[in-house]
Amino acid sequence: MTALALGQTKPPNREIDLGLQKHRADRRRSRLFVHLALVACLCLQRFGLIIGSGGIFFCLPLFLAMLGVMLASGYGRIRLVPLAIFALFLLESLVTTLVAINAPETRYQLNILSLFSLIAIYLCLLVEPTERFERAGTIDLFLSYVRLCAILGIAQYGAQFVGIRIFSFMMAFPFLKPVLLESFYNYNPIMSYGSDISRSNGFFFVEPSIFSQILALGMAVEFFIKKQLKYMPLYGLAYLLSFSGTGLLALGVSIAILAIADRRYTSRILLFIVCLAVLAVGIQLLLPDLFASLANRANEGGQSGSSAYARYFAQFDFIGRYTDQVRSLIGFGPGAMERSGFFFKGSGNAALKLFIDYGIIGLILFVSFLFRSWWRRDIAIISIFSLVNFQLGGGNLLFSPLVILTTLLCVWSADPAQPQATRSEVSA
Repeated sequence: MTALALGQTKPPNREIDLGLQKHRADRRRSRLFVHLALVACLCLQRFGLIIGSGGIFFCLPLFLAMLGVMLASGYGRIRLVPLAIFALFLLESLVTTLVAINAPETRYQLNILSLFSLIAIYLCLLVEPTERFERAGTIDLFLSYVRLCAILGIAQYGAQFVGIRIFSFMMAFPFLKPVLLESFYNYNPIMSYGSDISRSNGFFFVEPSIFSQILALGMAVEFFIKKQLKYMPLYGLAYLLSFSGTGLLALGVSIAILAIADRRYTSRILLFIVCLAVLAVGIQLLLPDLFASLANRANEGGQSGSSAYARYFAQFDFIGRYTDQVRSLIGFGPGAMERSGFFFKGSGNAALKLFIDYGIIGLILFVSFLFRSWWRRDIAIISIFSLVNFQLGGGNLLFSPLVILTTLLCVWSADPAQPQATRSEVSA
């Protein structure tokens, strides 16, 4: 009786307060993880170390270290099915490498670092969040970064007309050159030979093509997942200033696949096409010269010296040369594509490299691994766009910033249709 009078019993709301505190702490740590991952793969995209004839982006070891922290602290766990498929691919790739070493093809040279890079990059797909990780804000945070990059890209393009040019950190800040990977990309993205006008790369990105891919993904997420149009003019103008067709091509193919794969999106897809058409007409009326410059790039596919021809048509020459060989089943070893006598810069893509290096078997295993790791029906447009862009974007197989971004969106985000936990649910 005295103990009760002195108030020595536990307050009835103590467990509720502890539950709320734990939830807030989990949310803070989850948000910090997403912010750091987005900064690493978007804002620090240019930074890394050159190793031999290649380089390693700083975002990769940073993200892998963050995943290690997630595993150790109970916010992450190993994904068993992707791990099993990845292990099969690794076994096949090791067999391919051993065969290539002991029975070398005179037309190729091996690069074992290519296999090590592939393994290191795709380790990030083997970890998924536990229930403690707050996934609800991931997509919103991604969009906030895309909008920031769109604004900076527009400002970057306009600033060059008043004498401020920051399209390459290597040229604007020479002291950063030892920690930049820009030399492997289009770090001086002028409109055309002899021009003094540069295309926008979104300030943070290594080249305009990557900027266009991020903007196209942002538009798809805004429209199909967030169901809003208010930021479309921002994306449209920023995209126009990139003068790159890669993002729109990937978006168009993705929408076509989405229409076939899920009829529930038919009306939404038609509305999206109408919105894009209205946006295009508006830009054509307001900025006819810029619109015409971008539209003219659609004709590059038929020009043998253009980047479009190299990226989307030259690959069929490779395929025709090797499909009738028995060795095409297991491939010619890591790094074989880039060191083939038929390869020229810009003519490679993800599927072609997997086919030449690791054969038909390796290609099937790796595509199965990617599909199992990234596919989610609740965010189908993100999954489809990521897989399509992975192929159409050129050298995206070993481009760790986009692999990390896709993993963040497809693995570490919540179902958009699932409401966030309420206060009462958390306390329970």
